[in-house]
Amino acid sequence: MTPAQPGAGPADRVLVIVLNFNGLADTLVCLESLRRQTCRCFDVLLIDNGSRADDPATVAAQFPSTEVIALTANLGWAGGNNVGLRLALARGYGFVCLLNNDTVLEPAAIAELLAAAAAIGTPCLLHPAIFFYDEPARPQLCPDAPATADPVSRRLATAHDVVEMGWAYGACLLLPAAVLHRVGLLDERFFLQLEEQDYYRRAAAIGLRSYCARRARILHKESASFGGRMTATKIYYLARNSLLLAEKHDATPAGILRSLRQLFWSLHNNARASGATVSGWPGLLRWLLSSAPLARAVRQGISDYARRRFGPRPLSRPSRP
Repeated sequence: MTPAQPGAGPADRVLVIVLNFNGLADTLVCLESLRRQTCRCFDVLLIDNGSRADDPATVAAQFPSTEVIALTANLGWAGGNNVGLRLALARGYGFVCLLNNDTVLEPAAIAELLAAAAAIGTPCLLHPAIFFYDEPARPQLCPDAPATADPVSRRLATAHDVVEMGWAYGACLLLPAAVLHRVGLLDERFFLQLEEQDYYRRAAAIGLRSYCARRARILHKESASFGGRMTATKIYYLARNSLLLAEKHDATPAGILRSLRQLFWSLHNNARASGATVSGWPGLLRWLLSSAPLARAVRQGISDYARRRFGPRPLSRPSRP
């Protein structure tokens, strides 16, 4: 595919959707990296997700070509992006790129993504290689080509440095309109965390694949909107949404057991990273029953899943005297 010229119609262009929630400083850096792209066949839509601390007018003043939609409430990653996805479909864009505001793109990132999409030739989920912002040499997402790949995947890896992967990652995700028409929008019950995994599984169920274009490169600050890589809010959504993900896609006894095992190891690692002394099931159970903020968030997540409370995390209930 030859990159379209700036005047090309929407069907030949990408709508880059950047979601902002009280993160204006990061957003401005992200938008500046978009302004420096070597490829100009894209438009930028900033969706302010009900920020309390940010003035979207700042974006309009510094980046007049960026369209801004200011929402009155925080709809989460899924709901906020769905606003942009509906608009992209209504306007007839050929591609949509979901881009976290805490990312910085190298100048050729979008051009390389589109070149990879052309090399693949069929609708798919497509990611760049992602590296940590504070450690630019350390990859967060840059998979190696599997030795057992099929001939098509081997050709893509060898000739184009495009590697198939069995999941999706929402920090930067390029979706052709054909994928949106077939898979639909994001499931807003997830609100935050694992909604891209749900989307990948829905896509894979109808034969669509996921790839990483390793020549496209971005840096990611990771979880800036949460306030860090591991917070009570983040682990709440991880606990609750892991159960929802299993319910939607692997509700067999074996599937539920597999999901619980994955959730156990994730919680185990997060507990140890927080400084807790945890070893095996007994140690994890003692931690889960403790007063540690992360443990309380896990209990709330599991409880809200059981009560069918999805969407945004409810305000913490006061402790009983």
